[in-house]
Amino acid sequence: MRKSGLAEHTRRDVRLEPSGACDVTDAAGPAQLADAHALAIGISRYEHIQPLPDVQDAPDVAAALIDPALGGYPPTNVRTLLDAAATRAAILSELDQLAKRTTAESTIVLYFSGHGSRLDRDGREICYLLPVDAQLGDAIERTAISGDELSARVRTLPAARVTVILDCCRASGIAEPKDVDASAPVWTPRTLSSLAQGRGRAVLAASRGDGFAYVQPGQRNGVFTRYLLDGLRGGAEGAGGVIRIFDLYHYVQQRVVAGARPQRPVFKSELEDNYPIALYRGGTTPAVPLPPAPDALTYDAFVSYDRGDAIDRAWVEQTLVPHLEGGGLRLCLEYREFRFGRPRIREMERAVAASRYTVSIFTPAYLESSFREFESLIAQHQDLETRGARFLPLIRRPCQPHIGVRMVFALDLTRDTEVDAGLARLALQLRQPPAPGDAS
Repeated sequence: MRKSGLAEHTRRDVRLEPSGACDVTDAAGPAQLADAHALAIGISRYEHIQPLPDVQDAPDVAAALIDPALGGYPPTNVRTLLDAAATRAAILSELDQLAKRTTAESTIVLYFSGHGSRLDRDGREICYLLPVDAQLGDAIERTAISGDELSARVRTLPAARVTVILDCCRASGIAEPKDVDASAPVWTPRTLSSLAQGRGRAVLAASRGDGFAYVQPGQRNGVFTRYLLDGLRGGAEGAGGVIRIFDLYHYVQQRVVAGARPQRPVFKSELEDNYPIALYRGGTTPAVPLPPAPDALTYDAFVSYDRGDAIDRAWVEQTLVPHLEGGGLRLCLEYREFRFGRPRIREMERAVAASRYTVSIFTPAYLESSFREFESLIAQHQDLETRGARFLPLIRRPCQPHIGVRMVFALDLTRDTEVDAGLARLALQLRQPPAPGDAS
């Protein structure tokens, strides 16, 4: 229960200021999320179950998403079901309609604020969302929405990015748990993992299955949703003019955990990319300080790409390099830094060793080049030797890298609309010390 290939590139000018700040001049507006959709469900006044505090969670989330100065979702793509309108039949119908009007390029947010419950049937735990007309006891199976049923509906959504946000785990109005089976956890790890199955699926839950979600007396929103809204309103990181799913969760999780109540949000996902979930303040990006180099290495990054391919060469040398070097980053490029008369393999090894990171630009042409593939292997081998993640794969055009690359989180810039935001993120990463641990 609950608390009480490629598109045409629309240009955005990204400037990495020599002062060490990253700035974006927005010329694209909300185009990145023009195909974004949301369904926000909020229930306080139940027909057959004790009511919840009269918070405004779902309306406020919907308002933040459609605000052109915030999330930038098209208003016609965001639906709400509140109290009496949020019946089981209405919720399932909205999910069916969502599946029909979205595509593989869509972004979807499903938000639920209300009661949840759990039953044990023949040794198997079953979790439920409780619509406004839900009944407990033997009637729960036909009046509520089970986690399995919700997971099945989510899997029918064609969108590449689906985020399910549940402010409905165990709950408390002030400090006491509600009495809808308050002794049992509701959204268990198994159910949350089932919801997160599939490419581009993520689930944010207000608390762990054995914990509570809280609402403070007199507050408009519950604790979890209040920080979620703060993040959507500009509190979460917005590099490149967008708020990304990991950055939003990180913002919310830190603030919820730091609160007076012992509430612990949960994140489950099967993701290939830290995808945008909303625009950052309408798509504008403030100057982001570029940290100083954390070490004395000669280069911030060695850029490995196929210069023999005209398309790859043009993108790297006319887009990636000016974006990054314009802010003072130091890049090692073979045609500039490799010394004449030296063995290429030795120069590759020197470039990798002298650079904090190796950024490999993966494209079909890159994969056909044995030397480029060898460069990426050298970088991955260095990861293993130094026990630090210094290999950064960047996928520029759709391709199928070898298994070693697919095991590493890659920066996916196959969509032209995400190039500027992605390069802003990359610039910041290149000035961070490599994360400890091997690349696998």
